[in-house]
Amino acid sequence: MKIVELREYKIRPGKADQWITWMRDELLPYQRSQGMRILSTNLYQDENGDEFFVWTREFDNEQQRQAAYADTYNDWWVNEIRPQVAQLIELDSIKVRQLKPLWL
Repeated sequence: MKIVELREYKIRPGKADQWITWMRDELLPYQRSQGMRILSTNLYQDENGDEFFVWTREFDNEQQRQAAYADTYNDWWVNEIRPQVAQLIELDSIKVRQLKPLWL
């Protein structure tokens, strides 16, 4: 059964343009190269003016999701990419939910 992840990140104040450009130009192409299917990317602003990046990814099944995670979130990611991510989004705000697709 397909797995869809709904991911939400709070963007640091004044960093939305930088985050969106980096995601579009570097992070999403890298994740696609590791077998992740990006379904949607969205930006919203809450009632307090905070900006959030919300996106969805799809995997064929849990085995494929685990393999993609292992290939993507390696030592290079932890040492090189994660520190850059932390400059643009609030790491403690990250929410990941698995959605159960019903029908189309």
